[in-house]
Amino acid sequence: MNKLNYKAISTYRTQLMGLAILWVMLYHSTVSFSSVPVLGTLQAYGYGGVDIFLLVSGLGLYYAYRKNTGTFTFYQRRLQRILPTYLPVVLIFCLLYWGMGEMPFTDVLLNLTTLSFWLGLDSRFDWYVPALLVLYLLTPLFMYFFRGQNKLVTVAVASLVGLLLSVVLSGTPLSYLLIFTIRIPIFFVGVWVGYLIDQKQAISRVNGVLYLGMLLSGVVLLAATQKYMSEYVWSYGLWWYPFILITLPLCLLTAGGLHWAAERKWTRYPFLTFCGTHSLEIYLIHERVLKILEDLRRSLELPVNDFVLNAAGILLTLGLAFVLKKAVTGFSARMKPGTTAAAA
Repeated sequence: MNKLNYKAISTYRTQLMGLAILWVMLYHSTVSFSSVPVLGTLQAYGYGGVDIFLLVSGLGLYYAYRKNTGTFTFYQRRLQRILPTYLPVVLIFCLLYWGMGEMPFTDVLLNLTTLSFWLGLDSRFDWYVPALLVLYLLTPLFMYFFRGQNKLVTVAVASLVGLLLSVVLSGTPLSYLLIFTIRIPIFFVGVWVGYLIDQKQAISRVNGVLYLGMLLSGVVLLAATQKYMSEYVWSYGLWWYPFILITLPLCLLTAGGLHWAAERKWTRYPFLTFCGTHSLEIYLIHERVLKILEDLRRSLELPVNDFVLNAAGILLTLGLAFVLKKAVTGFSARMKPGTTAAAA
């Protein structure tokens, strides 16, 4: 590949998701790598892996919606891809927390309905899937306007709405929603990237310089907010804004690097492919497994250091993710119309 191109993001979408989930796992790790310069920095900003997920999710939804299967079918397929995996995991872990006295049963129900995030409960299971479901809900409306001639204007307006909403929520009791609203632009940029790939749009030299500038500006802004405005990063979401600039250039560079190595037949990325295809399962399981292992170590007073604990957590997570995906895939296949009859 002589130069970067948007298609590389689509070609290596699964591997990008694999890298993103590994980055998130590093962020959630209880082993501190702050003494290791590069690794420590990567760990500190590992939440940026979620921004990669949102961009490639937007890209995928562009292709899903362009099939013109209708809004109802679009919603149905999106829910079928998420809920059969999400709901059992939430139910199992929340019932476990309830049994241990760490969560009231009403919160179990609120987590199953994803309302726990929107209500700002401390016991919320996660924020990403509830936010993603809302973005799925908004996609048909966005695509209605995106069909017009001024596609970039549509993306800009949708992004501006997300940013304005974030500004309004900043410093208020609803500031916990910033973890979602600030990322709205990245999702719709992903839809725009899907369109550019569909149109076989090349990256011009001017665009290349622009993306490099965005990446450098985002990194500088990220470092500056962490160093000089650390007391405001949570209530004003300052640690998320820089990734609006960083995410697309980072995906382009990373996908380009993956393609460069693949061209030379250095690797086919089997591990990244595994992590990417199991990224939702890993995301849902890893942090909870770590918590359970930590609780067991503390209650049983086990002489296990953080490194061993986290290594066990990773292996257990990968194994459970594989089993979960197999189980859900098998169950979904049996539930498809005609499957039972064919088997009989």
